[in-house]
Amino acid sequence: RVDDEGDAKSSITIGALESPWLTFLCTLVFIIIARRVFAVDNRSHKATPSEDEEEEVFPDPMPAGDMTRRELAKYDGSDETKPILIAAKGVVYDVTRGRDFYGKGGPYNCFTGIDCSRALGKVSLDKENLCADVKDFAASERDVLNDWVAKFNAKYPVVGKLTDGKYNGKF
Repeated sequence: RVDDEGDAKSSITIGALESPWLTFLCTLVFIIIARRVFAVDNRSHKATPSEDEEEEVFPDPMPAGDMTRRELAKYDGSDETKPILIAAKGVVYDVTRGRDFYGKGGPYNCFTGIDCSRALGKVSLDKENLCADVKDFAASERDVLNDWVAKFNAKYPVVGKLTDGKYNGKF
């Protein structure tokens, strides 16, 4: 009889190990333990530039102050030691941090060193639109220009105003 009872206990134990729920539970416990044992703490890891990469260096920010169109033209992105400036609606912005867009060879370099209000409102890179003349703008073009100015105000520092600017809009 002892042998029969021993066989019964063994079959109960083996039957319990074959249960899908028990298998699931054992697998879950194994995964949790493995994650804790082999976990890498990424919270304290900070990305640092590799030794081969150099951190981009920007010139000192443009001091605040009004300027003429002739002075503005000196900051067209052609000299990497100078800030990059644009004007919209007669307001001058330092867009140096956007050098990839506004610097020499950038897709929007044509906007630099001038009041580019017309080109912004018309969403144009055409040479004839690279000016401040907006007197014939439709309401939709005024809205587009105002959206650009809002983006510049949020993203780039204001340097000042153009003292002899040709911006002729009242919006």
